[in-house]
Parts: sequence; C-alpha cells; structure tokens
Amino acid sequence: MCSQSRYLLWLAALIITALPIFGTIIELPQDYDCTSPWSELTKLGVENLTETDCLRTCAVGQLPRVCLYTFVLEFYAAMGTACRNCSDGVLEDCYLPQCIPADGVQRGMMSVNRQLPGPPINVCKNDLIVVNVKNQMAGTGASIHWHGLPMTRDPWMDGVPYVTQCPIGESSFRYVFPAEEVGTYFWHSHSGLHRANGHYGSLVIREPCVDEPYSNDIYDFDLPEHTIVLSDWMHETAEMFFPGLPSRVPGIVPDAILINGFGWYLNGTASEDSVNSSFPLATFHVSRNSSYRFRIINSANHVCGFLIQIQNHNLTLIAADGITIVPVVVDAFVSYPGERYDFVINTNNTSLDEDAYWIFVNGLGVCANLGLYQNAVLSYGTNSTDLGIIPNRTRPTLSDPLNFTKVLNYPNTTCGESSDYLCITDLRSIGNDRDARHSSVWTAEPDARLVIPFGFHIFDVNDFHLQGTYQKYENLQDTIIRAAMTSNITFTFPSSPITFKEKPDNTFCNTNNLPARCLNISNTTVGSYCQCTNVVILQENDIIELTLVDTTGDALENHPFHLHGYSFYVTHMGRNYTEEDANSLNQTSCDPPLKDTISVPSKGFVTIRFRADNPGRWLFHCHFEWHLSTGMAMVFWVEGDMLPPPPGFPRCGDFSSLT
Repeated sequence: MCSQSRYLLWLAALIITALPIFGTIIELPQDYDCTSPWSELTKLGVENLTETDCLRTCAVGQLPRVCLYTFVLEFYAAMGTACRNCSDGVLEDCYLPQCIPADGVQRGMMSVNRQLPGPPINVCKNDLIVVNVKNQMAGTGASIHWHGLPMTRDPWMDGVPYVTQCPIGESSFRYVFPAEEVGTYFWHSHSGLHRANGHYGSLVIREPCVDEPYSNDIYDFDLPEHTIVLSDWMHETAEMFFPGLPSRVPGIVPDAILINGFGWYLNGTASEDSVNSSFPLATFHVSRNSSYRFRIINSANHVCGFLIQIQNHNLTLIAADGITIVPVVVDAFVSYPGERYDFVINTNNTSLDEDAYWIFVNGLGVCANLGLYQNAVLSYGTNSTDLGIIPNRTRPTLSDPLNFTKVLNYPNTTCGESSDYLCITDLRSIGNDRDARHSSVWTAEPDARLVIPFGFHIFDVNDFHLQGTYQKYENLQDTIIRAAMTSNITFTFPSSPITFKEKPDNTFCNTNNLPARCLNISNTTVGSYCQCTNVVILQENDIIELTLVDTTGDALENHPFHLHGYSFYVTHMGRNYTEEDANSLNQTSCDPPLKDTISVPSKGFVTIRFRADNPGRWLFHCHFEWHLSTGMAMVFWVEGDMLPPPPGFPRCGDFSSLT
C-alpha cells in the first residue's frame, strides 16, 4: 500500500520545506509504566528540558518518544513591537520572531509562546505527550484542553477547570498523556474567553502509512505545514463583550476571519473591499503531479460556520474529527467551531507548471450578514521562503464567490434528498461495521435514551437587576438579556473540580433533582429557570442514545456540540423535531460516522450514540464560546474505576473559617 519511494519523498519534502531543528530525542522504553507515565519522566531525564524532537516520519518498528513542549501563556499584542515595519508594507518584518500580524490591526491578546496559532504539536501514535504550561498572565487562571482526545488513561488531564482540574494560576502545570488515537485534533484554552483571545493550536497524531485503513495510496504527502487552523478575530479583547454592551453595534461578533493567524481585514459590507495587498496571507506550497493531505481545524468562537473551497480544485474528504471515512469528493464543505476535516487535493490537472490559486473561506450565518470572508493562497512550485505570493486569477469575494455543485454540511440541508448537498449522516466510517462491539452501538436497543433541549432563557429587564440577584447572562443589544440552557438548566461550574468527588452529592443537580432555589422568575418566557451544576449519571458500558433539540428559534445559528472523552455515532439529523420523532428513530444498519463535535441544524435535532466505556467526568457543551460561558453545558458522570491522579495533583475549593 505505502511504498518505500513514497516514504523517501515524504522525508525529503519534510527536510527541504519544513527545515526542522533537531533537538533532544528521548525514546520510551518498551516496558514503561503507561498507567502512571508521570512517574517515568524523571528516570528518562526530562526535568531540565523545555522541548524534545518528535517531528519525524512515523515508521513501523520505531520506539515511541517523549514529546516535550513548553507553553508560556502571556498577555501580548498583535501588531506589537516585534512586528517593526510590517504595517508599512515591509513584508519580511511580518515574519520576524514573535511578530503576530493577524489582520494588521493592533490589539491586546493572549498568546502561547508569542505565536498565533500557538505551537503546533506533531507526534506519532503511542508517543508520550508532555506539555509544561507556565502561566505568566497575572491574576488570570488558565487551562488547556486537548480537543477530541478521549483521555482514556488520563481523565485528570482533560483540561477543564472545575471539572477535571483547578485552573492554573500564576504558576505551572504539567500535562502528560499518551498519543493513543491517530488523527487531527487541536488544543485550546478552556478558561473564560481565552480561546477567542488567542489560546489555540493544532495537535496531529500520525501513524505509519502502511497502517492507515485506506485501500490504496490515496495521497503522496502528509506534511505538517499543510495543517490549516481557522479562527475568527475581534479587534478588542473578548471580555469587552461579556456580558455585553447594550448600545454597542454590532455587538458580540467577529471583525475578521484568520487562516493560520494571517488575513486581510476585509470589509465585505462596504462598497469596495479595503485590502492591504502588501500584508501577508497564509500560503501553502505544493508541486505538480502529486497528491497532498490537508488537515483543517475550526477553532472559531462565534455563531458562524465557514464554507471552505480551493479555486479549481476538488476536495476528497477522508476524515472527520480525526476518524477516517469512506472518501467523498466535494468542491466545498462547511465546518463549525470544534470540527476538523482532512481532505486530499491532486495537483495533476492544472494547466501551468508554476501557478497559484485562491483558498476561499466564506463566513455563514451571522458572519454572512457581516460580510466576513478570508483568502489564503495555494502556490505551485514555490517554497516557504517565497513571500507575498498573489495568484493572477480573480480573487473570490462575497460579490464574486467560487461556485460549487457538491457540498458537505451546508446549513439546514434536508438530509437524504440530494446527492449534491450532503449531511454528516451521509458519511460512512471505515471498519467499524466489522467490529461487533462497535456495530452494536447503533443497532442494539440503547440502555438509556436522553432528549436534551437547548436554548435560552430571556429575562425581563425590569425584574433582572434586583438587589441581591446575580444570574449568569449575556446582553446582546438594548435590553435583551438572556442565559443559555441545556435541559432547561443554566450550567454553573462548582467551586472545586467535579472529578475530586468520589460520588455525586447534593451540590449537583439535573432534571430529576432540582434545588429548591430553582423557582419561577418573572420573565418573558414560560417555565422555570435554574442555575446549577448539571451532572447526569451514566452507567459504565451502557449504550447511550442522546437527541439534541434546538429550541432557540434562531434560523441563523447551527450550534456545534462537543463531547469530551468520547467519539459518538451520528445516526439521525433533521429539522422541526417533535416528540413523535423520538419514537420513529429506528436503529440504523449502516456504518454511521464517528465524530466528537456535531452541528445541530437550526430549529432541528441530531441523534447520537456512544457506549459509556470511559469512566470519568466529561463536559458536554456548545462550542460557541459565549454560549458555553453563559451556561449551555452539562457534565456526564460515567461510572467506573478511574486511575488515581498524579501525586501532588493540585486541589482547590471554597474556604470558610467557620467550616
């Protein structure tokens, strides 16, 4: 399947284009204690190191390595002093060390190692990932979540403050976990609005190409520099808009889209685009007559999807959320915050040996109304030292976009009616139908069925600001005040991590156990309102069927929900959910796709299934940052034995001299 010549081509390209600086290599012994990896680190001599070398071609028979990274968290500035004359059109200055150009607008931000995105992690399967986080943000707690990784051996390392750990104060914390699952993932802060301020980066776990589940050589190159990280960007810190400014227009929305931290500030609502063409764009280099695997990560925060296209190129989708799928050829696909897609492009159908094409990322929903889009460049026959490459072809804009005929995940598509407008449920995972334990998840009668509506509670401004009341909320504009909910509960984090508890207690709540304070409040909606720590108990190894139902009533928002600790099968998706639908969702005999983040159609529903075989305390939440911050979340407490925490694991909680 995977020839030696392909391996040599991959290695040659990596050496020529990536130009890595080889550092310390530490290999893991075959008999190291994988149930307590932190105890092995001192023996391996990593105490005084800040990084080790793991960027390599993954090969059969090689020993796994210790992959050590140091993340320094800081308050920093985009277009700050490191950028010198970048804003004046000196392109080389935009690439100076520690320069974060973003879209050319100066703003305060949060950085990791003074990079945007933060440092990439590229490792091989079974490597041991070690990340030393040093928080230098005075007065601000932080944490890092490893999005999409199940943390089967290390639930303590999932990185959610007050669920799996205490926030990291102005101190350090060491994350240690094995790279057990191959695929495209990413890391991001799970504290406050830090991700929107710049705390995010890629995490890719590869395996030897002979172990990949494809039936033929579907691509020639899988290069680290072909990882694309999408994000939205505000020209002020995100905290300016939390809980909100009533007279601020346009309010809680992004100002730009960034691709690998680069972008032009494009004002799509003006009569003409305001483009500084001397400013850098993200550029991806390829050669003729080859095929390349690209990995795209959506790290955005706001209520927008992104439509992704490459001029004159088809995209062969081969993985979703890190899990391989039966290849599907499209010319566009839509990604929502938290999702990842891998695709292959071929470079043997173009007319010129050396050329460049536009990459087009178009904002949907609210971002479409704002006129937000972004461009990057796919360049032929060039390398990373060539700067300022601009295609000769017409640049796609909102008024002159790229056409498409076959698209995946387009908002509110009626599933099953068109072979050109594909839903996630049209994808097929590879290999799981041959595993009875996997296939039983979508064919057997579930042990537990949960219907989880999500939406908002609208407060009456005349009753909201009463003395002594402090409900969690956001203010969109004027007097619109609301809190987010799942199962009619606004989630609040406890004072100490849930994972510290040996068993659930009366500090938690759920729909069957609401505290006395959850009483009706005078408001513009019908029903009760409750803020509490919503924890749902799941029995170990049960098959769980969960149906998410959008009750927000907003036609422009497709909410992406992410489940920590698991991937799940997406079995059904549709619009206008009714209780009758719950009785008509029969088991499926096909091989449905596995994902860990799923976008729910506006005013619609999604049904997912998973086996609760990973004991721990796992957050389940909307991946729009402001919705999580105002309570659109819950925790699944999966029963079963967890491995103990590392020695000296930090503790925190309430303090009262009277207790």
